[in-house]
Amino acid sequence: MQPPMPAPPPPFPPARPPSVWRRSSVIVLLLVLFPPAGIWLAWRSGWPQRRKMVASGLSALWLALLVFAGPSEEEGSPDAESASADADAGQAAEGEAEEPREVPDYAGQNLAVAVDAAEAAGYRAASHDATEGDASQLAAADWTVCFQDPEAGAAITPGSTIDFAVVRAGEPCPAADGLAVLSPTVPSVVELPYAEAVERLADEELTEVEARSAYRDVDLPDEHGDWLVCFQNPGAGEEIESPETMTVRLSLVEPGTDCPAADNDRLHPEPEPEPEPEPDPDPDPDAGRTTGGGDSGGSGGSSGGSSGGSGGAEDDSGGGGSVYYRNCDAVRAAGAAPLYAGQPGYDGHLDRDGDGVACES
Repeated sequence: MQPPMPAPPPPFPPARPPSVWRRSSVIVLLLVLFPPAGIWLAWRSGWPQRRKMVASGLSALWLALLVFAGPSEEEGSPDAESASADADAGQAAEGEAEEPREVPDYAGQNLAVAVDAAEAAGYRAASHDATEGDASQLAAADWTVCFQDPEAGAAITPGSTIDFAVVRAGEPCPAADGLAVLSPTVPSVVELPYAEAVERLADEELTEVEARSAYRDVDLPDEHGDWLVCFQNPGAGEEIESPETMTVRLSLVEPGTDCPAADNDRLHPEPEPEPEPEPDPDPDPDAGRTTGGGDSGGSGGSSGGSSGGSGGAEDDSGGGGSVYYRNCDAVRAAGAAPLYAGQPGYDGHLDRDGDGVACES
């Protein structure tokens, strides 16, 4: 018997058709229309290595041309003409808005107010300390504008910056931007008319002014605006610490009258006083004097004479009421010693040393 024949081997399964993404035509199409996907599929395919590199390089170059070149707009198209017209109109409007305009004057204003006004006018605003210091303006309402750059009246375009130089509110401005602040001083008003002097003092906020005549014997009229200032107190150059409490006193003269050498002098000298009359001379003590011997023609002497060996004194009514003492003993007896020149009874024969005192010892 023949042995049985071996069973035939099972048949091979049918081969799967290749995927559509691996077809060369699809990969080439994607390399042109969508290079990133085409390059990825090319490297997944069974292409030779050199073919993959060439295909990838060409696709990448094509992608770069698409990105950087971009489509060009057709000239004369309605959309292009409309865009061009809008651009021209915008440029014209912008040119009109940027036309230079005159800068307002912000000096003396509060910094916050000045900044708001500048920004409302289309400008930018900046500020800095106007003194030699460098304080920051954290609270704009606490500062006052002294100077500005550009200055008032300059023509600048909106959008430009105005720089304000400021000081703290209530403080005086320096003479120029960046200088130290100096206290104001009393100005000189000597030789100015009174009305002009008052205006000059008012510029320094000195409003308390008193006027008087420089001559004490000349009255100041009610209307004295044209009278000239000869003296002022406080003097020129004195520092003004508080103008509200400072009073300036001015001494004036009438126009055409010279100033006195000193304030409150006299214009007309005082008249010379009349001389006082000389006093009447003292009466002569020897006038009407009589002696104890009496008259040569009388028997018993005069009726008002004096007699007696003791040398007593009597009134001589006939001789004008004078008193006569024969010697110092009589004076002492009468209690009249000593006698001074001019007193009744004084006589040279009683004053031996001639010192004006008789019978002093």
